[in-house]
Amino acid sequence: MRRSTNQNRRSKGAFGDVASKATFLSRVLLLTGLICLLMGGIVGTVYGIKKWMRCCPYFFVTRVEVEGAHRLSKKALVELSSIKEGDNIFSLDLDAIRNKILENPWVRNASVERRLPDKIIIHIDERTPFALARIHDRIYLVDKYGEPFKPLEPKENFSAPVITGVELKDAPATKGPALVDEEKMKIAISIVKMSKRGVRALGFNNISQIDFPNDHNVVIYTADKAVPFLLDRDKYKKQFYRAEKILVQLYNSGQYPKVISVNVGYGQDMALARLKKR
Repeated sequence: MRRSTNQNRRSKGAFGDVASKATFLSRVLLLTGLICLLMGGIVGTVYGIKKWMRCCPYFFVTRVEVEGAHRLSKKALVELSSIKEGDNIFSLDLDAIRNKILENPWVRNASVERRLPDKIIIHIDERTPFALARIHDRIYLVDKYGEPFKPLEPKENFSAPVITGVELKDAPATKGPALVDEEKMKIAISIVKMSKRGVRALGFNNISQIDFPNDHNVVIYTADKAVPFLLDRDKYKKQFYRAEKILVQLYNSGQYPKVISVNVGYGQDMALARLKKR
């Protein structure tokens, strides 16, 4: 009898452990199921909200504003962006719109933003022509950052010093105007900026060309007589102002019509002017 009782106890204990494990597992499964139902409900709700936002007329585009454009018209930029009245504001790919706007060479940079509920704002950093550059036998407009951005069209009436000798050596012409010597362009733009400061004999309107014949010099040609002033590249700022003084002296002395060329960096605080014999 005792053996039977002990066996029964052991059997009940074993069944009790199994029942406890089954109860725990069922609770875990129930909790997991509830969590899945909750997550599914949240996902479904979010999906429903997104779908509603993409269909609700409250979020249809009714206005497109353009900021920073002067040369370019608002209408042209909106057409370039492909934004249409009635487009859903959340369905628009702002990066793709920005890239379309940047296809216009007059646009240096742009950003596009949503202004809920129904407005798109396009911000434009528009280029202003600052100089000209001859690159691969074509004349390009250059902005104040020294970036050639488009060929000069015959109908575009823009007069400025022409920068030459800035193509990178061995660069293929098919690659376009981007392949220029950035250091030379920086010097040329700096000279143009100096020529615009105040009224100068060697001013913006009296410079026809800024040339880089080699890696050591920069040559400024006057617009009235095409007289070349040779400067050292590493001292171009100081020598530009010296060239200005020399030109004034040549004007005042009456010798300017006889001048063939002027080497501003001839020696320490010296210059050499070559004159016609007659």
